[in-house]
Amino acid sequence: MSFTVAVQSGCGSGWVLLAWRAMTSHDGPVRFGHLDCNSPIASWRFERQVEECAASSPRSIVDIGCGWGELLQRVAARVPGARAHGIDSDVELLERGRAGAAARGIADRVEFVEYRGEDWTEPADLVLSIGAPHAFGTSEDALRELFKLVEPGGRLLFGDGIWNRVPTEADLAAMWPETTVDEWRLLPDLVDVAVAVGFRPLRVEAIEQSEWDDFESQYLADKEVWLLANPGHPKAAEVREAADRHRDWWLRGHRGVLGFAYLTLGRPVD
Repeated sequence: MSFTVAVQSGCGSGWVLLAWRAMTSHDGPVRFGHLDCNSPIASWRFERQVEECAASSPRSIVDIGCGWGELLQRVAARVPGARAHGIDSDVELLERGRAGAAARGIADRVEFVEYRGEDWTEPADLVLSIGAPHAFGTSEDALRELFKLVEPGGRLLFGDGIWNRVPTEADLAAMWPETTVDEWRLLPDLVDVAVAVGFRPLRVEAIEQSEWDDFESQYLADKEVWLLANPGHPKAAEVREAADRHRDWWLRGHRGVLGFAYLTLGRPVD
């Protein structure tokens, strides 16, 4: 969750100050320094997800495509007996997750593992996967494979992009290169896929536009704050071009067309 528009789960405001201090000395912008969550989500919605995930009292938790795994950490912190694994291939974000778990005093039962998500086979009572269907292929592929990882009677919190409306060819042309209409689904169609796989939907929610705008603004803030502090840096032109291009994809491309959904799904008992 990942989402440049791909998304990985992760919230942790304590890292913002560290990132801010690094911006004047780092040889380029930091990554995700202004983002509390590396997915578009309001703080109230995130807190509700934590509460609802913890309420099921999972004994085992796995987060596929965890990023720095703030959701994983917060749920594990509220369920003292739970053991948790965060799975990702991004070594830098995994190190951030390990530091966060150590700071919370839960590193003895929250493990971050460098691993390809599609290769993980150990099931759990609670499975998290936010913005990471690409690890499996399509959203349908992801839901089918994730179903196998959820213990009977367990839960999956699944996050993925959705179309707010079917995009036109002009819409697609303004987005990232090679974006196709098949890349995401309308919300009802995504839920239908989850049900066809075998899940039952416990909560279906789509974000508001303000949540996307906050996410994109904070994602770009890493570059913009660094550019303000380093206008003459040899990398400044490259960073400025990347920021302007991404902003164009957002404001003239996906804004209002691309949404994001969170599905809380239950697997029936056998």
